[in-house]
Amino acid sequence: MSYMPGNLTSDAFKHEIVQHESLHLPVQWLIHESDRLQQDVPKHWHEELELSLTVNGHIDQFTVDGRPYHTKTGDVLVINSGSVHSVPIQKPGTEAFTLFFNPDFLRAALPQASEIVFATYPNDVSAVESTELVDYLYAMHYTVRHDPMNYLRITRLAYDILDELVMHFSNREFGINPHLIQTVDERLYKILFYIKAHIYNGLTVAAVAEHFDISTSYLSRYFKIKLQMSPLAYLQAVRLNKAYQYLMNTNKSMSWISDTTGFGDVKSFERLFKKKYGTSPKSYRQQFRK
Repeated sequence: MSYMPGNLTSDAFKHEIVQHESLHLPVQWLIHESDRLQQDVPKHWHEELELSLTVNGHIDQFTVDGRPYHTKTGDVLVINSGSVHSVPIQKPGTEAFTLFFNPDFLRAALPQASEIVFATYPNDVSAVESTELVDYLYAMHYTVRHDPMNYLRITRLAYDILDELVMHFSNREFGINPHLIQTVDERLYKILFYIKAHIYNGLTVAAVAEHFDISTSYLSRYFKIKLQMSPLAYLQAVRLNKAYQYLMNTNKSMSWISDTTGFGDVKSFERLFKKKYGTSPKSYRQQFRK
């Protein structure tokens, strides 16, 4: 998916690949507004530093690196580069704002960016300082919604938000509680990167294990420890997430969606879709697509 600068509104929580194009803004964003039950975001990762602000309602079981968070209106979560995170299906009425920092911008603004890690839940570090961070995010949310062409203000707010993060919520801040900082598992990062690059080409669990010279049983144990799910369940979840996007945003046939997302055959796609959503893909499209 490619997220362009502007007033973007997403009917679903979907943000797996972020491409930074055109105006070279330091950030990209998504505004999530749900008026009905939406798809979930399966466990995934990306290079971008991500901030998620719950604008209205609450998000249950927003999981970051295996730790669940329950957010309410005004809460912010920080997802570090490479952190594995997921969001379950949310109830209608939930509104959220997601901000992605361009990795090239981070490297230019912070020469030691690769060594800096931020607290996932800033409110745990300092309720007072997190209030200012939230204020900046609300200001950014207002700007991109009502004045999305104001690139100067967007850029200034991006610097303000980043400065607030570094000054008060990073591992460079003296005295920050180490358990509030989530570290990235390098091996998991490499495995998920490989899966991300090959998943739509009929990738199997055995092929992943072979590539990393480990047994399928070891890979299964490793995934259950790190992601609390099996490798097969992870592959299916990522494919199903992409299939959902094609189902709801294109007129492609079920066979095309199945082939493109690596399911192999339509029956497997339809069976897994029905297991998760309670109805067939075709019926779901007819019922919910506007």
